[in-house]
Amino acid sequence: MARRPLSLVTRLALWAVGLFAVSLPVFWGLFTVAIDGISRDVVDTRIVEFGSQLRGYWASATAAGNADDSSIGDFGTSDVGWVWQITVDHGTSYRSTLLRLADAEIETTVAEPRPDFTLRTANTGFGRLRIAERVVAEVPPGGTGPVVAVHYLAAIPVDRYDAYVAEHAARLQGLTLLVALPVSLALLALFAAMILSIRRDLSRMGTAMRRFEAGETERIDGRFPRELQSLADRMNALLTHNARLIDRTRKYVTKIAHDMNHPLAVLKNGLDGEADPDLMKRQVARMTGLIDRYSSLARAIGPEGQARGRTGIAEVLADVRDGFSIVYRRTPLAIELDCDPALSFPVPRHDLEAMVSNLVSNAHKYAESRVSLQARSEGGGLRITVDDDGPGIPAAAREAAFNWGKRLDEAPPGTGFGLSIVRDIAVLYEGTVTLAESPLGGLRVEITLPSPHDTPAPR
Repeated sequence: MARRPLSLVTRLALWAVGLFAVSLPVFWGLFTVAIDGISRDVVDTRIVEFGSQLRGYWASATAAGNADDSSIGDFGTSDVGWVWQITVDHGTSYRSTLLRLADAEIETTVAEPRPDFTLRTANTGFGRLRIAERVVAEVPPGGTGPVVAVHYLAAIPVDRYDAYVAEHAARLQGLTLLVALPVSLALLALFAAMILSIRRDLSRMGTAMRRFEAGETERIDGRFPRELQSLADRMNALLTHNARLIDRTRKYVTKIAHDMNHPLAVLKNGLDGEADPDLMKRQVARMTGLIDRYSSLARAIGPEGQARGRTGIAEVLADVRDGFSIVYRRTPLAIELDCDPALSFPVPRHDLEAMVSNLVSNAHKYAESRVSLQARSEGGGLRITVDDDGPGIPAAAREAAFNWGKRLDEAPPGTGFGLSIVRDIAVLYEGTVTLAESPLGGLRVEITLPSPHDTPAPR
């Protein structure tokens, strides 16, 4: 036995748990990277702040009249790991203890005055250093001398730099779990809320369907999210379509029973007495004709009447025209056809033939000499027009022409199913059938079928 698939809600719940399990290490890694970046910014800020203090040192030394660093002690810190130098107009004037003892200086890269320090990591004679440097156009204290370009440089060994970064990161690392875990839990809670919302909407849909199945409603009622609403609308459209088919079936069964009742009564009474064989044969032929006509009608509007591809309109209209030219060759009539050979539309061929054949048959019956058959595409839909030059139908009587007042068994062969059947078939595709005065002087019948994409769902 095939394993029953998991429900949509269960699948979403499993996805949410999996996402939570993955999110924890992902967020942990992201926050770790962020903390490392923050810690490096903190240590870089310390280097820059140390470099900024050099400006005060230079101003104090210059004001005291110290031309070089020979009589000046170390500045800022006793840690020889911190390296600094001040260069005035490209000549080194002041250096940290390490540089003085080594009688060396660090090569600079910034040549023009800048508003902020520039940070870089470089290999030097003292190993890899993290360096902050800046050039400032300085005015000597008291404004007694010309403006000079002073280059300030502060540096720290990279291993010491990394140790400071690690120290700051360790202080913040405890916050990572405090942040990552709540974020992951919040994400899980969000998914849980989404799942509950979807489950609620599906439950509402299920309740609406159960109410329909119980006969409490005639359709699937309710307002749902767009995706579920689209499904509900399509189901309602299908239910409405099926209801139309059932209604027509009941009507046609009633009509069959009514039309068969008279010939059956004649046969029954004839069997009880002296029956006229010719009369009996006529009644049998009458019932056979009724069965044939209603069988054709059932095929035209039955479940097979659903569109399953595009039908070439010009080919169907040409076949109808040529067929009537043969059937009524003793009463020749000009049947004009105007249709683009490439025109096609998603409607079953037998439904289209049933409608057009009926209209052309009626037009042929009443026309004097001309019948015009036209088809064209309008906005993705289809419009078929049948004109004749017969007497037409008065405007006041046109709606009555769609009624079921005429018995099918009383109609002469070849007259089709009647305008009411043409309308019934058109309505299956949300189409319309209208009657008007023809430019030829007789009756104009127009069948309009909308594009399947524009067909509204019933509400």
